[in-house]
Amino acid sequence: MTSTTVERASQISEPTVELSPMGKRAIWVSIVAVLFLGQVAYNIGEFPLAGDLVSYGMFTAYLLVSGYAAVSVPSLFIFACFVALAAIRIPFAESATSWSSFLLLCTLYAPFIFRLVERADLQPTQNYILNAFVTGASIIAGVAILQIVLVNALKLSALANIYFVLPTAIRGAGTYTFLREGGGGIVKANGFFLRESADLSFVTALALLIEYRLRKRLHILVLLGAALLFSMSGSGVIALIAGLLLPRSLGRVPAFVAYTAGFVLLLVVLYSLDNPLLNIWFGRLSEFSTPNTSAYARFIAPMQMVQLGFEKGFFTTWLGNGAGSYFRDLSIGRFGYEVADPTWAKLTYEYGLAGSVLVLTLLIVRLYSSSLRMELCNFLMFGWISLAFVLKPGYALIIWLLTLVPPARSRSSADP
Repeated sequence: MTSTTVERASQISEPTVELSPMGKRAIWVSIVAVLFLGQVAYNIGEFPLAGDLVSYGMFTAYLLVSGYAAVSVPSLFIFACFVALAAIRIPFAESATSWSSFLLLCTLYAPFIFRLVERADLQPTQNYILNAFVTGASIIAGVAILQIVLVNALKLSALANIYFVLPTAIRGAGTYTFLREGGGGIVKANGFFLRESADLSFVTALALLIEYRLRKRLHILVLLGAALLFSMSGSGVIALIAGLLLPRSLGRVPAFVAYTAGFVLLLVVLYSLDNPLLNIWFGRLSEFSTPNTSAYARFIAPMQMVQLGFEKGFFTTWLGNGAGSYFRDLSIGRFGYEVADPTWAKLTYEYGLAGSVLVLTLLIVRLYSSSLRMELCNFLMFGWISLAFVLKPGYALIIWLLTLVPPARSRSSADP
């Protein structure tokens, strides 16, 4: 990287690249924006220009200006194909569409085309990014543990979410579920700065996996694990299990089958214990068959929405109903319950099978061509597909940042 980005160490035999103060600040600003400023925004009409989106744009611009941004040609081709198909579809869509939704998606995933130039000595940069994220997530975890005590024991409802104390002028727009009680009437923690308990669950689970693979500090693992439990949300837990169990190569498929079978057996044994604490988690399984519950809204109702889209014919199945049409078309199904917009359902309904496959391919190329460990890639891929992350700037920024470093080249290939 340039002198404004990195400083080359003096060792000639083992050259390394260290982040400059400017590079470190760019990383920290991005992490702080995602974890602490996601709900702080300047509202332009109905569009919230949030801190994480601004940080994402500034970091991408900084990388391009520094001269050390490399273009991934396969990613560029995939992205161009998606943009062309989606833009052509909108004018002919029968559903009410939104160019702003389409442009936001393009804005969030255009940076996936760029990452750092390949070199043999970028591992310290990757480790710095990962450690910075764990540090930020650990602070959020500490806040969450303190929060669940203050909100439930002392009834300080103002501490349930930063949304309640932000001035209207800088409060992020949107409709979110801030207070959702878990079993026993306990208000679940969200870390105060994050929107929902599901966000706390995902962030702490990701940091827990990074810490477990990177440094294994017991006090950090305990802190993150406690916050994950206090979120009382299964989002991060399921993604964590997927990250650990999904095969990292074709040769590990048999092991994946064995691990999965063992995990299912463990769940059966734990369920049979009828433990009150465990029942807070297992009791939520009934939500998959119960309308107006979280699990039903996140997994079952979106399936019904996608089925409605497929019933409109061949072209709609493959090209979708147009950008931004998912929530606008809810009246077609006449649903009497909440319908969430997980990535897989939103992309399939709005951009069809062709569009959703292209965006998923762009994500896969980005993840698995980076220096990030395979289990972390599996975690991020599963979470992105299954949760409502596709149009959330914070999560696009997390994926982009953690996969910024390409695989290290061998020493021999790096030398001229």
